[in-house]
Amino acid sequence: MILFKRVGGAFKGIESREWALLSLETLGVVAGILIAFELNEWASRRNEAARHRQMMERLFEESEQDVASLREIRDVMIGFGKIEVEFATRLGRGECPPAEMWGAVYTTQMLPSFDVPRSVYQEMMGSGGLASIPDRRVREAIASFNSQLAWVEGQNDYFRSLAKEPVAPGDTRLRVRFDPAAAQSEAIDYDRGALCADREFGNRMADATRNHAVVVNYHDGITAWAIDMCGVLGASIGRNCEPSSAGPLVGEDLTILRKAVAKMR
Repeated sequence: MILFKRVGGAFKGIESREWALLSLETLGVVAGILIAFELNEWASRRNEAARHRQMMERLFEESEQDVASLREIRDVMIGFGKIEVEFATRLGRGECPPAEMWGAVYTTQMLPSFDVPRSVYQEMMGSGGLASIPDRRVREAIASFNSQLAWVEGQNDYFRSLAKEPVAPGDTRLRVRFDPAAAQSEAIDYDRGALCADREFGNRMADATRNHAVVVNYHDGITAWAIDMCGVLGASIGRNCEPSSAGPLVGEDLTILRKAVAKMR
């Protein structure tokens, strides 16, 4: 009780001016603490925004690499496909294709993987996923490309399991020569007359050409999805999708890119 009386007496001795100063000091301390918290929160948000921007920049650059890689393989596959279709069509008409077209026999067995850079995408998925991207259009473009990529990879594996060589290595109508000094060390010679007269060979070639045409379409389709993603990502950060290899996008590729950019306006 004595202690309380002494404290009460001490408070009674404080003048109004001193109470005002004490209140101002208290308000200053509280304001300082609140400002410090707000500055800390602002710095945290700024750092997070910088990290997000850096991630988006890296993801965009990876998408440019995706386009470059997929477009290069697609263009090669389309070139092979045109020759294969002409080859099989001539066989079907009873014609024997000229010697320069017989590379189509083995290109029908070329089923390259859809191997594209994905390290930045996987890093993002491991640290918050697509939810860390606020723009729905960007999320959808990234998700669509990667889901389509997984699907065509599965389809490619399926066609690999079905692949049968139109002419088996042990076929006597086939001769393989090895020349280490040549630009292409392995040379293949066909008994074209005998093979063109063989209906079973024609059937196998037609089947292989049909399957390969489907795979070529997969390459064309996934390249379009990659261009769409690259265009959307680029537009979201103010950059243009310009793959480093094979020159600028042209034709249908450029049309797809322009449509992707237009979606972001």
